[in-house]
Amino acid sequence: MLSRRLHKYRNSRLELRDMPDFLQDYVAAEFDEAMQEKGLLRNDGMPDVTVRLTYKHINLNPEQELIDPFERRTDQDVTLRYIATIMVDMFETSSGRQVWGGQINRIHSVLPGEYMHEDRAKPAFLLAFRELLNNYPTI
Repeated sequence: MLSRRLHKYRNSRLELRDMPDFLQDYVAAEFDEAMQEKGLLRNDGMPDVTVRLTYKHINLNPEQELIDPFERRTDQDVTLRYIATIMVDMFETSSGRQVWGGQINRIHSVLPGEYMHEDRAKPAFLLAFRELLNNYPTI
């Protein structure tokens, strides 16, 4: 039933929420590529659906809760462990009703301010989005 309804959508608008600045451009580009492979094209002007990508992270060490993993810090020699999640929610433009969703996750062990460089991150995001979209119907 869900598959039949998703087939009518051709155009999407992408919305990023709480996404770290350094991730925004290539997360959006890799998600767009994965969705295009499924037949859903980015068209912010006339979308059938709005796709919202929301970033969240959960610290795995409660005592490190207040340390920002994206702020480079030289005063501490601490390894942060957290789960980074990008939630994907798709809403029908005409009704606002959610019609599809999922999420990708990755556990990180990093120094504050350390992040995956774009040349390694782009293919990893594309692969994760393709796996997530395996159950999204191809148009």
